[in-house]
Amino acid sequence: MKKLSAKKFVYQIFYDEMSRGMLDPGFIPLDNVPNKRPDWFELWVIRKFLMENRLEPDAWYGFLSPKFRQKTSFGSEFVLAAIDRIDTRADVALFSPGANVLAYFQNPFEQGELRHPGLLTASQRFLNSIGFDCNLQMLVTHSKNSAFCNYVIAKPEYWSQWLDLANRFFEYTENGSDPNLLKLTPHENSTTPMKAFVQERLATLILVQGEFKIFSLEPSQQHVHDDSEIRRSLIACDVLKERYSSTGDDEFLALYRKIRSKIEPQ
Repeated sequence: MKKLSAKKFVYQIFYDEMSRGMLDPGFIPLDNVPNKRPDWFELWVIRKFLMENRLEPDAWYGFLSPKFRQKTSFGSEFVLAAIDRIDTRADVALFSPGANVLAYFQNPFEQGELRHPGLLTASQRFLNSIGFDCNLQMLVTHSKNSAFCNYVIAKPEYWSQWLDLANRFFEYTENGSDPNLLKLTPHENSTTPMKAFVQERLATLILVQGEFKIFSLEPSQQHVHDDSEIRRSLIACDVLKERYSSTGDDEFLALYRKIRSKIEPQ
């Protein structure tokens, strides 16, 4: 008997005719041409969709940027087939770019602090303000529980938690609770408000709680690094962080840091 396909609603956001031309025809176009709050990037359109639509139970939802294929090299055929394969075995599927970055850094907030100084402190202040118990200095993540760019496809339970956290972050920022979140920081030959890079990391805060069954791609399916020796070291870093997360054994963390110290920052 042929297995039924999973019910999937994977949207790809467009902002104008140029970005519309970048869309993968296998995804569902999500019109954000009015783009009333471009300063919020994907958070604005995802949050708006979730507040205005009732999600179908057990269906998969995703909200990808028009640069998804450019950043990951994955097309809709690959992504949708992967969702079909893991439908009954997972609640969340990750298709993040930057496998090398997720492996190298202790967590995405540490990486964000290097690229956008002040991000980690601003993020921690927000979490403290809502009573979210997470010490970002101590947080250890790996490729199976962290994500970039909102490249997450998941079932409604995940999106419910994401919306709650996104609403809190939106209100916190809009109320001027931390002016640092509005400061411009360099990004791709331009400048972008700090809040944009914090919101991209909200997914990780949900995933590390351990409530969801998560699917992520194996290193063989991703571009980790061109140099084979560095590639092996980065994969080892990721494995050691995962083992530390599951066991709490400090020896894994110490070995990760030893290997990482021999690699250039990614």
